Amino acid sequence: MLKSYRVIQHWNHWLDHALGLELLKSEKQFLTHLLEKLHGKHAVLIGLPKQYDLLRSTSLSFHYLVTPFIHHEKTENCIEGSWKELPISSGSVDLVIMPHTLEYVDNPHHVLSEACRIVKPEGSIVILNFNPLSLWGLQELFTQARKGNLLSKSTVKQWLTLADFELIKQDTFLFRPPLSKENLFEKMGVMEWIGTKSLLPLGGVYVLFAKAKVIPLSPIRLRWKQKELSGIRASIPGPSTRNTP
Repeated sequence: MLKSYRVIQHWNHWLDHALGLELLKSEKQFLTHLLEKLHGKHAVLIGLPKQYDLLRSTSLSFHYLVTPFIHHEKTENCIEGSWKELPISSGSVDLVIMPHTLEYVDNPHHVLSEACRIVKPEGSIVILNFNPLSLWGLQELFTQARKGNLLSKSTVKQWLTLADFELIKQDTFLFRPPLSKENLFEKMGVMEWIGTKSLLPLGGVYVLFAKAKVIPLSPIRLRWKQKELSGIRASIPGPSTRNTP
């Protein structure tokens, strides 16, 4: 289900470098604003150890990370498991966050369906992917060491619809180019303001925020309206009588 372990490991290490930290910082900032009014108890991040801090963008009480990585330091908040079959009960989670998770699996549709399975009715799912129509997407495409699947926004939206999720919000952010030099990256901060005003489709990361639809617990009864048949009388034959002589 995962791409090669070396590719996933390199992606996890890259997140600890300067540009990776800027990516995580931007994603946490965006999620904090997006999820500030979200209520519930349990939030699950399906991703890698370096992404765990993204869970702090929500005020939900209990945070969990589901990752295929083996951890030497065991914690209650870390669940080692396959993304193909999540070790979590169906309909038990208020929020699922998937930061670039779908880009590093062989069957992203199946992994998304599995993530949707664990979400409660009216629960939420947030998906972050690199935008193929951006400089960040081009970098991801040509960086062989961590080459992932670049998924179009329309494709993932279609998968969410098939899973009975309603799209609440879609957006893009991170308009600065992926420059590895920290000082140059900081100097181009003005591009974030310009991007939010005029370059919305070209943000480096797109986000989809969707909610699970509520499935009725009882069948809906249809009330049929019987048409009145005017002018027609139903005659019920009575017992026949004969004239006796």
